[in-house]
Amino acid sequence: MGIFMNGYLESRDKKRKAPLFTLSNETMSVTICSYGGYITSLFVPDCGRTPGDVALGFDCLDDYEACTFAPCGIVGRYANRIRNGRFSLDGRDIQVTQNDGIHHLHGGKKGFHRYMWNPSVHMCGSGTEYLQLERLSPDGEEGFPGNLSVCVRFSLSRRNELSIRFLAVSDRDTVCNLSNHMAVNLNTCRGTTCLDHRLTIYGRTFSPASPDGIPTGEVLPVEHTNLDFREERLLGAQLLLPSRHTEPFGGLDHNWFLEDKSPMRRCLTLSHPGSGRVMECLTTMPCVHVYTSNSLTGSETGKYGTPYNSQCAFFTETQYAPDSVSHPGWAQPFLKAGRQYDHTTVYRFSLL
Repeated sequence: MGIFMNGYLESRDKKRKAPLFTLSNETMSVTICSYGGYITSLFVPDCGRTPGDVALGFDCLDDYEACTFAPCGIVGRYANRIRNGRFSLDGRDIQVTQNDGIHHLHGGKKGFHRYMWNPSVHMCGSGTEYLQLERLSPDGEEGFPGNLSVCVRFSLSRRNELSIRFLAVSDRDTVCNLSNHMAVNLNTCRGTTCLDHRLTIYGRTFSPASPDGIPTGEVLPVEHTNLDFREERLLGAQLLLPSRHTEPFGGLDHNWFLEDKSPMRRCLTLSHPGSGRVMECLTTMPCVHVYTSNSLTGSETGKYGTPYNSQCAFFTETQYAPDSVSHPGWAQPFLKAGRQYDHTTVYRFSLL
């Protein structure tokens, strides 16, 4: 059990490379790249104890650089969308990059998933090692105020818990909404669909959105909609139900407000009956955004020569709600100068 450097992720011309680090225990392993903080592989055993790679990703640095959907990468300074790329802070109007039509998405044209991070390995008080990735997001980057010092800590426990802790501090008041764009198929990343997965989401309300992904401002109960995953549901069966909420998106691309108010909230449970794999998510964040890779077209080829098609994978982002800066009644992502941003998300893997 431990962490070791595991070579490099290289560009096709071999002129550029990014260090890879593997965290392992007795049953599973996860490899993380210093470019973008991408989880480039996540090997989890199935019911026959055979490990399989469940994380979407690529074999080449060039593909991560060109990719538009950041599978398993660090997204920030603001994960998800901001309407018109505009918000008010301390009485000032702030304009950030508009890179999703007229809106802001995942940190802008060059979000955190498009930077090389500084890696280091540390030991915490309990004797567990963790990989730390650090970078300074300078004042004005993509329009955001403040020099934001960020570190992301990855650790893997003996209980098959992958913990991702986000820490940040700014020298000016700013916004901070960091997440990992986790993208999995529990039938391994060679699987063709996530629709045969079963899902539970521990949230009674969601935020409906217009077709451009911007929340309308409503908070609606999931009851009597196909977004009701309070009890375990087969994902494909739910998406076949007529729905004004999912049909414009071709699947899930929605934000849930988590019901659990404890410090480490139950977020969701995803399982795949065929392989027996189960992924539970817990988080300190108030919301989770779930996306069923609806916009993928097969034009991008991932690891093992697998084309990534619509609904091939299940994406999770634990975060503040999309465009929360425009809705004062929701939990807010504003970070005061000198105060520490400290949020953790845990992915626990097991078998049915």
